[in-house]
Amino acid sequence: MAIPALACVRTYAQTIYGGAGAPTEVNGGYLSDYQPGTTVLADGSVAVMNGAVYEHGNTIFLNDGSWNSSAGGVDLFTGSGNSTIAGSTAPNFFHLRLNTGPASVMDITNAQGAGVAGEVQFNNGITTTVRTSHAAGSLRFADNAVYTGGNTDTQHVNGYVTKTGDDAFTFPIGSGTDLRTLAIGAPAAGTGISAAWFAGSPASVTDPSDGATHPLTAVAAPIKSVSPVGFWDWINVAGSDDGTQITASMPDVTGFFPDVADVRLVGWDGAQWIALSTGATATGLTENSTVSGSIPAGVSITALALGSINQPLPVILASFEGRAMENSSYLQWTTTEETNASHFEIQRSRDARTFESVGTVTAKGESKALVHYDFTDGNPGPGSHYYRLKQVDLDNTYSFSRTIVVRFEGSERITLYPNPTTNLLRIDSDSPVSSVKVFNSKGINVIPEKVLQDSFMGSNVLEINLSGVPSGIYVVKVNDKSFRIMKN
Repeated sequence: MAIPALACVRTYAQTIYGGAGAPTEVNGGYLSDYQPGTTVLADGSVAVMNGAVYEHGNTIFLNDGSWNSSAGGVDLFTGSGNSTIAGSTAPNFFHLRLNTGPASVMDITNAQGAGVAGEVQFNNGITTTVRTSHAAGSLRFADNAVYTGGNTDTQHVNGYVTKTGDDAFTFPIGSGTDLRTLAIGAPAAGTGISAAWFAGSPASVTDPSDGATHPLTAVAAPIKSVSPVGFWDWINVAGSDDGTQITASMPDVTGFFPDVADVRLVGWDGAQWIALSTGATATGLTENSTVSGSIPAGVSITALALGSINQPLPVILASFEGRAMENSSYLQWTTTEETNASHFEIQRSRDARTFESVGTVTAKGESKALVHYDFTDGNPGPGSHYYRLKQVDLDNTYSFSRTIVVRFEGSERITLYPNPTTNLLRIDSDSPVSSVKVFNSKGINVIPEKVLQDSFMGSNVLEINLSGVPSGIYVVKVNDKSFRIMKN
């Protein structure tokens, strides 16, 4: 039977179907279930058909019966804030509209996931599925089902997505903070693939679908190394995935692989990582570069990762940052693993093409813990400066980090030296110095203004005699810039 729009909406805190209230048909038209409670299908069935729109205004949809949409039926979720699709039986949607807002999360906690036959519109933020249920609890796209949205770091599926059929398809999957899509070419008819992205080393993060970890050292030639940044769980749930073409969207691997030409898409065959790429297919080493490969015939692949036909870098660089501090560039970087590492050479450039060495820092050498480093490039001059790290191994092999930029606003450069100082402090400025003050820790100017004025008289270069000033830390304010110095 067809139920009229708004039936039972204003009477109860919950909308409950089941028992005498089921089976129910929403046959065409628009039914708005819009109240602060929960939509519950305890048993029986609800069918949304013939272009009918069922508006889920509640933030919880609990399905323990049979919820089926067909023939253009639309399930429209419009609840305010985070929402949940819960229960023990998968709802089967035709068109699914997640219109809950760009900052909201849609949690699919239903033990059997949810199915879609038509189109999903991701107009929410992150959508989650139960990772421990892997393929069974996934968001499942039937043959010819599609989606819009879902292709950014803030809008994708944090969990498993399944696709069945012979369509080319891009899995909108990621970690909840980073999008890591897998795109497949058109597979054989009846093929079903379920996939999810997992951040972290496959040697330490358990693959839920087989309950095991996959060592990075278990590799088959020509593969020599596998990146620890993460992996995709790959489950062939129906038909055959033989020959399926795959293009993976990569995380940043500049801190692990020395050469883009060496990168390969690799697959876990149950015992080792094997090459899925027949040659150099990676478009880069930075985030959102891609690498391609295909599933070999007759081989069962259960996970995908990024490998190389060369040894990994001696250093796995976790971060590299820089900022302007007074007239200096302050650089910081961290490593998560070092093997036979010798040192870091810090290189600087004005045009991001031609670099010169400005210093070195000794590496830890051997480490599997987080190690912090820093370096100060004094007085690089005004404007923009580009920096990179040359990571050198004990056998003098090396690789480069990504390039970062440090910008100094304005054109005026002011230099104070030596620092620390004993008696004389020299000030060198690109423009005439109009004011100098030297403050102690209590904020008192320790040198009379007249003495300072007489010492420079508007020049660009001057010396201040600090012989009568006690040892300690002082703030020297030159024009409108402040500097910290140490007086010995």
